[in-house]
Amino acid sequence: MNYKQKYINHFNQDRSDFLYCEYSWIVKRKVVRAEQIHHIFFGANKTDDIENMMAVSYDVHCMAHNEKLDRKFLKDVHLEFMTNNPY
Repeated sequence: MNYKQKYINHFNQDRSDFLYCEYSWIVKRKVVRAEQIHHIFFGANKTDDIENMMAVSYDVHCMAHNEKLDRKFLKDVHLEFMTNNPY
C-alpha cells in the first residue's frame, strides 16, 4: 500500500472523497480541498507513518517545501487535525 492510500484508509475515506487541507482547516478555519499528501519530515527522516503525513492543498505543499512553514508547526497542526478532524 502506498503512503497516499495509507492516509486515505486511516480516515476511512475513499480516493474519490473530499479530503480537507489540514492547514486550512486548523489554521485558517477554511474548507479547502487537499490535493496532495505531504510528508512533514522528509529526506533522511521520512517515514510513511500517519503521524508524519498530512493532506494539504497545492499552495500549502509548495510553502512547506520552500520552508515557509516550520516542520514543528506543521506537526502540531497535524496532531490537532488528528484529534479534531471533520471526518
